Amino acid sequence: MSDEQPIRALPLRELVHERLQEMLISRVLAPGDHLVEERLAAQLGVSRGPVREALQRLHRDGWITLRPRYGAFVNQPTTEQVHEFFEARELVERSAARLAAERCTPEDAAALVRICDEADEDLGRGASPERMGAHTARFHRGVLETARNHILLEFGEQLSLRSRWFFAPLVATLAPKAWIEHREVAGLIAAGDADSAALAMHAHISMSRDAYLETRGSDRPDAVLPPAPRSPAAAPPHVGTH
Repeated sequence: MSDEQPIRALPLRELVHERLQEMLISRVLAPGDHLVEERLAAQLGVSRGPVREALQRLHRDGWITLRPRYGAFVNQPTTEQVHEFFEARELVERSAARLAAERCTPEDAAALVRICDEADEDLGRGASPERMGAHTARFHRGVLETARNHILLEFGEQLSLRSRWFFAPLVATLAPKAWIEHREVAGLIAAGDADSAALAMHAHISMSRDAYLETRGSDRPDAVLPPAPRSPAAAPPHVGTH
């Protein structure tokens, strides 16, 4: 967190929310971390008010848990969130791949191939997981843009946030196989083969789902949280008070 730059622009509550969400996605704020308002406010160069609002919003959206008298803690994605995510991703991205193949122009095809080429170059150079994750987000957005459906694009952007959160620890492991599959999808879209493009995207999502669930483990807890305090007197101070 030490390399984060202070936030100065307005509206503060939106910028603070986006900054904290990005820190959660990248695992700078990792599952189980205790989030203290005062420390986060100092880190971001803002007052505690916008931080408090951002934490409440992140709690509502399932990124963190607020526990009375105990504070805010970063969640591990729950089993329910994982299953809902992959169901939604299957619906959105398989449809996007089909539409992209039907609507792809030569310029679209070249753009998708260019993303794959740049990712392969970085992969060969041993680029950081963060950089490879950024390439992955660009590729999937490229497919959605090629589909030319603004509603699908909007849904896809929301899914992208969850995808980056879930897969941040797995990018280095999955990247070699994932980029073979990305290039296959790009080639089928460029060829205008809608059925095969949709099936290839389905196979890609299934691979990533299986890899995530295997790494997660069937006995892994849904959230990384400390035990509840035994009594109010024994509880640590509320978030932001220390």
